[in-house]
Amino acid sequence: MLLETLLPLFPPERRYDGLMIANAMAIAAREAGQGEAALRKTTAMLTALFPNSSGSIAQLEARLAQEIRSGAGDAPGPRRDAIRAYLRWSAIARVRISNPKTLP
Repeated sequence: MLLETLLPLFPPERRYDGLMIANAMAIAAREAGQGEAALRKTTAMLTALFPNSSGSIAQLEARLAQEIRSGAGDAPGPRRDAIRAYLRWSAIARVRISNPKTLP
């Protein structure tokens, strides 16, 4: 409704604002549509990386970023493989939410 009915009523200088609002709403809808499954998978993957830790997803991701910056995951092996798997999965999941047309 926003794009088809309301956006044409916006003054030309506000069209971009309307498009950005519509885009934000679409992102929120896609994020909500993922439900608990994505949250559970994120939590499981981070818990596997940090089995004796607790904290929010943001805290565990900050810890992972610190570990990556320090080079702790640079050596070949299962740890590096797990970090790479999480980063790949996380990046794909985020792109599917923010810009799904870019992925097949």
